[in-house]
Amino acid sequence: MRRGLMRWDADELPEGALMERIARLQAAMQGDNLDGFVFYTNLVQPSAVTYLTGFTPYWSDGLLLVPKSGSPVFATALSKRVANWISSTNPVSEIVNTPKPGAAVGRRLAADGCRRVGVLELDRLPGGLYDEIVGAAPGIALIDGSGRFALLRRRIDSVERHLIERADALAVAALSEVDAESAADAGALAGLVEKRARLQGAEEAYIAVAGDLDSDRRMIRVSGPLPLAERFALRASVAYKGSWVRRTRTFARNAAGRQIVNRADDWFRTLASSIEPGKPIAAQISAHMSGLPGAVLRGFMAECSVGSYPLEVIASSRGSDTDPVADESFLVLTIELALEGVAWLGAAPVFTCRVG
Repeated sequence: MRRGLMRWDADELPEGALMERIARLQAAMQGDNLDGFVFYTNLVQPSAVTYLTGFTPYWSDGLLLVPKSGSPVFATALSKRVANWISSTNPVSEIVNTPKPGAAVGRRLAADGCRRVGVLELDRLPGGLYDEIVGAAPGIALIDGSGRFALLRRRIDSVERHLIERADALAVAALSEVDAESAADAGALAGLVEKRARLQGAEEAYIAVAGDLDSDRRMIRVSGPLPLAERFALRASVAYKGSWVRRTRTFARNAAGRQIVNRADDWFRTLASSIEPGKPIAAQISAHMSGLPGAVLRGFMAECSVGSYPLEVIASSRGSDTDPVADESFLVLTIELALEGVAWLGAAPVFTCRVG
C-alpha cells in the first residue's frame, strides 16, 4: 500500500490542464479511427491514468475509458465507500463502482456503438478484464494503442514540468542529508534520505544504495545493516503528485576521492543541461566525453514516462540508440563512468522544452 498523501490540488494541477490532455488524446483517436481508448491502472501501473485524470490508486485496480468525445469513465471494483475520495482526486471522470469494471466499460462501449478501441499495453491487460469487455461488447476490436499514446505522452506541458521539478527538489534535498564522512551504515542512511523526502511531501520515495563502488556498482534496496566503503552511491526515486524523478549521487570519504567526484558532477551537470532534441542521446553523450579527460563511459540509460509505468527505458548503451530525443520532453539520464579508474554513478532529470 502507498504511504504518501495523495490529493488533487487545483492550483498545482488545474482541471483545464487535464481536459487539454484528454482533448489531445481524443484528437489523436480520430486520426487513428478509434472510437475509444482504454487504460488499465493499479498500484505499480498508475502513470497513464494519473496523467489524464490526476488519480493514483492506493490499492486494487481500475479501467479508464476515454471516449472519442465527452468525459472519461473510470470503473473500479472499489466500493462506493471510497467513491467520494476517488472523485476528489479525479475531477474529470464519471466514477463507476462495480464488481466487474471490465463489463461496465464493455457495456458503455456497446451502448456508444464503438467498433475500434485502443488499449494501452494490450498484452498487459489482465485476462479477466479483457474477457469482461469483449463479453459485454461482442464484435468489438481491441487494438494496441501503446505507440500512439507514447508519442502523445512524450510531450510534457508546463503543469507537468512544475510537478517534476517539485519532485526533483525533494530528491535533491533528501540526498543533501548525506554526510559521507560520518555515514557508516547503508540501511540507516537510506532510511534518513527516505524520511526527509516523505516529510517534505513525497508520495513515494524508494532509496537504493551501491555500498562499495570498487567491488559492486549495482544499486540495491537495503533491508538490513550494510557497511559503506570509501566510495558509495545513493539513488532516490521520488514521486510528487504522480510525477516521478530519479537522482543518483556518488559520495567519497577522502579528499582525493571527492575531487574526482566533483569533477564528474560538474561534467554531468553540463551534459544534462545541454541535451538537445532531434539528436540521438548516445551521440550527444559521446560528443561530451572529451570534456572529461581521463574518463571512460561504462554505460548510460534514458528513462521517461510513455505508458502505465512511472519511468521506462527508452534508450540505453545496451541497445541501439538511433531515435532522436523528442522535443518538449522530459527524461531521466543515468550515467556510469570510470574517471581515473574510479567508479562514478549519476542520474538527473533532463528537459528539452522551454517553459516560461
